[in-house]
Amino acid sequence: MSHLINTWAEVRVLKLIYETDAFSDIEKQKIIQTNSLNNRWEVALTIAFCKAYNIPDHKKIGKANYTPRIRYYALLDLINDDLLKSYQLRNRIAHGQWKYAFNNDLLDINRDLTGELRQENIVKLQLKLKMFISLAQIIHDLAVSTPTFERDFDTNYKKIEEQKRNFHNRSYEDYKQKMIEKRKRGLLKRIRNS
Repeated sequence: MSHLINTWAEVRVLKLIYETDAFSDIEKQKIIQTNSLNNRWEVALTIAFCKAYNIPDHKKIGKANYTPRIRYYALLDLINDDLLKSYQLRNRIAHGQWKYAFNNDLLDINRDLTGELRQENIVKLQLKLKMFISLAQIIHDLAVSTPTFERDFDTNYKKIEEQKRNFHNRSYEDYKQKMIEKRKRGLLKRIRNS
């Protein structure tokens, strides 16, 4: 499922890039030519933000008005923390590092990623996907319609905060027990209807 979530994120950024009137051909090429998933999202966010707030040079984002600037940096943090970590975990799993995640040079164990790898489960993956869907919606709104971005930002960002909070509050054991009980109810219902 980790692979599917990251594949979804790769396809979703491509969908964003080719959204009508979101990016010029030059901007599309700039996004596509970046070397990793999180960088594509970061470049798409930066270009969309600069266009939405009439900032001619991305180096001047720090001079934007307070609220838009804080929103930009919050989204950038999500991309560079959560999306990047998910991408790194998926790459480790895809390369057979299921128990221990190695550093990029394969000479030592990456303890942070190994810890994250051992915490991955269906509950966290479901929450991660929901969080990325909300993040994608926010960036989509920014690229396509600044008024929609302004109007819906708090609602969409609140969903992200809920998912992040649930990472620590939802238990895999509770999820597993609910699935067992759901299966039992289904079997009983099938027996009654026979």
